[in-house]
Amino acid sequence: MSTEVLLEFEGKKLTLPALPSSYIILEENTDHAPLPVAHLQANVTQPFGASNVVEACVSNLTTIVEGEDVKTVHDLTLSYPPDTGHRHWPGDTIGILSYNTDADVEFLLARLNLLSKGDVVCKVGIDKKTTKKAAKVPAFVPAVVSYRRLIKECLDLHAVPKKLLICSLTPFTTDDDDRRFLEILCSKEGNAAYEQTVQKGKGIISLLQLVPSCRPTVALLIEHLPRLMPRPYSIANAYREGASPTTVRFIFSHNAENPGITTSHLRALGKGATVHFYFRQSSAFVYEQRDLRRNIIMVGTGTGMSPYLSFLQLRADALAQGETLGRAELIVGFRYRDRGYLCKAEVEEYLETGALDACYEAFSRDPNARHKYVQSQMKENGKKIVENIHNPHATLYVCGDSKVLLPQITETVIDILAEAPGAEDRDAIKTLIGRLKKEGKYREDVWL
Repeated sequence: MSTEVLLEFEGKKLTLPALPSSYIILEENTDHAPLPVAHLQANVTQPFGASNVVEACVSNLTTIVEGEDVKTVHDLTLSYPPDTGHRHWPGDTIGILSYNTDADVEFLLARLNLLSKGDVVCKVGIDKKTTKKAAKVPAFVPAVVSYRRLIKECLDLHAVPKKLLICSLTPFTTDDDDRRFLEILCSKEGNAAYEQTVQKGKGIISLLQLVPSCRPTVALLIEHLPRLMPRPYSIANAYREGASPTTVRFIFSHNAENPGITTSHLRALGKGATVHFYFRQSSAFVYEQRDLRRNIIMVGTGTGMSPYLSFLQLRADALAQGETLGRAELIVGFRYRDRGYLCKAEVEEYLETGALDACYEAFSRDPNARHKYVQSQMKENGKKIVENIHNPHATLYVCGDSKVLLPQITETVIDILAEAPGAEDRDAIKTLIGRLKKEGKYREDVWL
């Protein structure tokens, strides 16, 4: 790739951005207090946080789906202290504090000539000689930190490198071709090469692999790399007052071709391992005590079904206490009936106890399936969808891929309403759906 780009721009003049002023300085420090055992971002303000960071331990981790032509899915339960001061509801999410992989950390330490000094502790501060105005150390970088833990716990190594970062790498690149390649990528003229090479890559690691002679400083990475952000997951169990231990459960899939750093970390944990997480603010996609008497239809595919397990557990607990419940119907989609069906036994149990009134299934790759997609099941049960939409005491929930599934489900609901007797025109129906979403009657699991 780099050779092709160099040939394309051979002899061409480039318009380069101005080199930004460096402003971070690190001083190695042998006289320091021990670094905290907890994740280095445990005391940093968390995005959409509703609680402090909680130190939990793995009480259960099982593989619930695996096999040919299906994603591997894991079911994880964390035990945590009961004194968090937070009560979560079905539909809520947690944020897991992430770690970069050991392979990425070791690669970067080696490239920075710090492999033998990875555990050396440094003070991070502002260079008094900098010309940068209002320079400050990023809030997610501790004042005292080791090279290894800084890279592992604080810096996002998979964010798309910005052109200013690429430009800042050039003074640290000794090979002429490598430096020219970086200049092309950050130039005005090299936009196409930037999109093809950088935006389709996997962050600073893949970029440095293309330019072996580039050896930047840790200070430069602090200045330009964004924060390693927490990874959100939907909670799959209901809160139980006075439960011992207090637990939070979530279900996640593993993409073998492009594994995420957090899922890779979680699936390798053993029982009793420590995990740092926090509760995130509730969104519109929530099922509270006041919703128990409402009729609900829940639509989800794959792991998008997992939050509904918390809905059903809350309903089962309420039913056991003699409460009157609204009707609950579930429309779910998976690849195959015989493998990949998440928590089928739990769904069947909720059907038997009455916490769930009906379950409609779709299997996209099962040759014998009558319904391939949840949209097909929705259309077959269109009358119920129409009744749900027009019933002031009913709610429609949709959980799945926000870029693909959620718009498709919205379009399916519009089709169903447009085909109903006495239907309005599509524009009026679209306006209606928009209003229902704002009012919280049509609730989508769109993470904050």
